[in-house]
Amino acid sequence: MLRDITDECRTRILQYFPERQIYHRTGGEVHYFVLKTRTQVAIVSGLAMVALWCLLTIVSVFWVNNPLRPPVKENKRMTALYERQLEDARVRYENAQLIINQQREAFESQTREFAEAQSTITQFVEGSGRGATQPADETKYASSRVLMAPTSRDPLPRKPRVDIRKEASLDVNVDIDPSVRQLKETQNAILAEAEMETLDRIERSRAILNSTAIGVDTILKSGGFGEGGVFVPMDGVNLPSVEGEFAPRVTTIKARVAEAAALDDALNSVPFGIPVGTDTYRTSHYGMRKDPFNKRPAFHAGIDFGAYRLAPIVSTADGVVKFVGRNGGYGRTVEIDHGHGFVTRYAHLEKTYVKRGARVKKGEKIGGMGSTGRSTATHLHYEIYFQGQDFDPDNFLKAGKYVQQD
Repeated sequence: MLRDITDECRTRILQYFPERQIYHRTGGEVHYFVLKTRTQVAIVSGLAMVALWCLLTIVSVFWVNNPLRPPVKENKRMTALYERQLEDARVRYENAQLIINQQREAFESQTREFAEAQSTITQFVEGSGRGATQPADETKYASSRVLMAPTSRDPLPRKPRVDIRKEASLDVNVDIDPSVRQLKETQNAILAEAEMETLDRIERSRAILNSTAIGVDTILKSGGFGEGGVFVPMDGVNLPSVEGEFAPRVTTIKARVAEAAALDDALNSVPFGIPVGTDTYRTSHYGMRKDPFNKRPAFHAGIDFGAYRLAPIVSTADGVVKFVGRNGGYGRTVEIDHGHGFVTRYAHLEKTYVKRGARVKKGEKIGGMGSTGRSTATHLHYEIYFQGQDFDPDNFLKAGKYVQQD
């Protein structure tokens, strides 16, 4: 059968490619060439291969493997790769921007905290140098409408002093630099120490005012700032602009500074001083006694101090002279309004050295001891009034000893 197929193929080849003769005439001579079947088959096969190669090349150019561009799948893969890389770069850029914004906000927050802490420290430093008996700067606190007693602007309740350092933390989440952290710790230590000193001032001032038998709250309600608690208006300039953990600390510290200042101002108005500017002795106490003229029981609204004629009589606190002149049985009298509801009266004077409306300082000479009016001998009759009611001056003289120790 194979032989039959071979013979069939040979027959077909001979049919299409019989032996051919090609004649060629040149120079008057005729030549011819003989193209055998084998030669013809070889030439046709070669041409067919060249044609096939050209066809495959054309198909490859337009469909499969264009040498001017990458394959479609490779192109898609590269496009996807580039898009992914571009998206990754965009995400990294957004993350970097977010980190930068967070760090900037943290830095700005720390800057505000530092500024607020420094302002608070400055207030402490300025306030710590002012004693309880020194005059208060009323305009400094009037703008804040400082009102005393329980704290309405103090978000942290008073606790034992051991908790102050524990609560006084300036830490935030972002640690920018070790030197910044050291500065925060230093500020924190200064604030904690200053706050402890301020609490000492507050407790001591309250104890002194309570020792007058009037009570600190009653005295403060009669002050120039009105009634109520420590109050800084929500729209006021003293409202802390800091955010974070330190904001309530700043508010608390400012409230305590304001409280200490208001207490100092109240102490400055309370007549703690001795009304005689020289060695003296008491000749009569406050309360019930036998009247020196009719020998009947009578109420004595002050304390009598004895000394020599024209012994210096001094103001027992800062204030404004509200009366100078003769006042019935009191004789020649000076009355001084010290604020916070306190008025002192100095009676039986021989001479007076001040005029009505004059401002006097604690210890300033206002008169000379005498025996004018209803008096048996040279002495000073000294009275203290609070809201129009007389009080025992001895309580104020005893409390004044603690003030002088400061």
